[in-house]
Amino acid sequence: MRRLALLLALASSACEPPMAAAVQAPIVDGTFEPGEEAVVLVSTGPGLCTGTLIAPNVVLTAKHCVQGPGMDQPYPVTVFNIGVGSRQGETRNYRARYVDTTPGVYDQSPTVGLTGDIFGIDVGLLILRGDVEGVEPIPVRRDRPDDMIGQTFTAIGFGQRPDGRAGQKYRGEGTVQAVTDTGILFTEQVICSGDSGGPMIQELPERRVIGVASFGEAGACPSSRDGYNAVWNNLEHIDRALVLAGQCLGLEETCNSLDDDCDGTVDEGCVALGDPCTESQDCAHAQLPAYLPALEDPVACADTGAGRVCTRSCDPTRPRTSCATLEGLDGAEVPVEGYYCQRDGCDGWCVSGEPGAVFDGGGCAADTECDSLFCADPGDGTERCLLPCRPGMGECPLGEVCVGSAEGCGGCVDGSLVSGGRSLGEPCAADAECGERCVAGACAIACSAVTPCPTGYACADGLCLRGTPGDLGDPCAEDGECRSGLFCAVQGDRRWCAALCTDASECAASMDCVETGGGAICAPTGPILGEACGGECGGGACEDGACVRACGGDAPCPRGFDCRRDAEGRARCLRPPSSGGCAASPLARSNLVLLLLFGVGVGYLRRRAA
Repeated sequence: MRRLALLLALASSACEPPMAAAVQAPIVDGTFEPGEEAVVLVSTGPGLCTGTLIAPNVVLTAKHCVQGPGMDQPYPVTVFNIGVGSRQGETRNYRARYVDTTPGVYDQSPTVGLTGDIFGIDVGLLILRGDVEGVEPIPVRRDRPDDMIGQTFTAIGFGQRPDGRAGQKYRGEGTVQAVTDTGILFTEQVICSGDSGGPMIQELPERRVIGVASFGEAGACPSSRDGYNAVWNNLEHIDRALVLAGQCLGLEETCNSLDDDCDGTVDEGCVALGDPCTESQDCAHAQLPAYLPALEDPVACADTGAGRVCTRSCDPTRPRTSCATLEGLDGAEVPVEGYYCQRDGCDGWCVSGEPGAVFDGGGCAADTECDSLFCADPGDGTERCLLPCRPGMGECPLGEVCVGSAEGCGGCVDGSLVSGGRSLGEPCAADAECGERCVAGACAIACSAVTPCPTGYACADGLCLRGTPGDLGDPCAEDGECRSGLFCAVQGDRRWCAALCTDASECAASMDCVETGGGAICAPTGPILGEACGGECGGGACEDGACVRACGGDAPCPRGFDCRRDAEGRARCLRPPSSGGCAASPLARSNLVLLLLFGVGVGYLRRRAA
């Protein structure tokens, strides 16, 4: 039996070869290569391999260069160094943030040679922390290269010379002898240790990488015959690295949540969300290809109250917001407009639709007639526009009760119309009505570090009470009223939750990054919640001369505000009647004087919590 000797990276010396006019080349019968910067040095401490930039931030190399014998996963990504240049020790070096290879364990021994999961799948990928600038990558060829049999290819690598040294880049030529169904490209003797992972390059008609240097037959260099692993047989792993690196594949566009054809648009020509369909594979933003991590909730073709349409599941108690985005690659959110969550019992489907003009309490025949996008019978036989809610979660405005359906979802109605026990946030007169505690006329439940409060509530003295820490730009009275990482900034009588910044992109849409003399913070550019207004409001709307914000469900109010009905019956974040409130004009950059205190030596004077 012939023994196959892997071109192990660890067999190479990390020493710098002597500088001489004539040296025997690592690539058999090759010559020193001062250019070809897309062919890079891949090292892991004492180990040395070759790789190829197939994209500005993706290196293709061999599996045995990134994973050792007997191991079931690659080396830690932190051990890899990628060198751009022609001599070890003189390269521009880059670090990796991601390493991947084909599944399975391989092994090697002096008596048996190579065994396990290696032949035909000896391919590894590295994603760099940044692009390699000024170097043109060499793309991969995507089809089986049978036409290369008997043809000449280019081999480039940093491999071992007969004197045992390696680390200089050489190039040579070889001839493809065979292409096997298992993905091996056999060639005449061309490569040696250190050349592992290097490219087999087809020069014409287009320059493409068609193979990755893997092994030689027999145990010495040069071998009797060399083996390259074919690219076409490992495209799923290669494509996964390219896509996760943010690269476009340049393929025909399909409906898979990717911009396959690199035109800047995802899934053009596919059926849009809410439109009629036949199969899920016809829908835009459908499931990602199998080689990528699956989307949890992709768009699919399903039967809904609007017919068989491209849709995804959603939360019917969040009709406005749960269809505002679609899931993209790597957890990205893709914003969409013109859709709402149509109820199917307590399940829901995203369909086309906009909020209507009827406020809560008004009669309706369809969800889209309602401003709340929720039309239901609260139990008196008449369908009305209601604010949707989940029983027990305290999502209704002050003085209202969540009347649930048999499936477990419901709508908010006036508490005076409902008898029986009350739950979190609902009106009460005594503890007995709540099951736990009645505090300031509303039911409260116990909380702790292991039993947190629902959204919209904060744990105070062991009880969940209304109010959530403010976000950027929300009003505040002290630091404790802002979410973690923010502080309460003060300008005269005006206070808001702020953060340090370096530019406006780090602030909310209605804020700017403003210098204060000791640094820069996110500051509102106009009126904020609760202030007088005449137009736009930060994070809300200007109604009846004041900045307000819709509330209920997944839109709680910040501390210092209650979710109550206004004169039109709309649920809005409003100051308690007794708290008054003040108006302030928009900030002027020229005379901004802030009293902030942000740690010792920072130069701010910040209002301390009482």
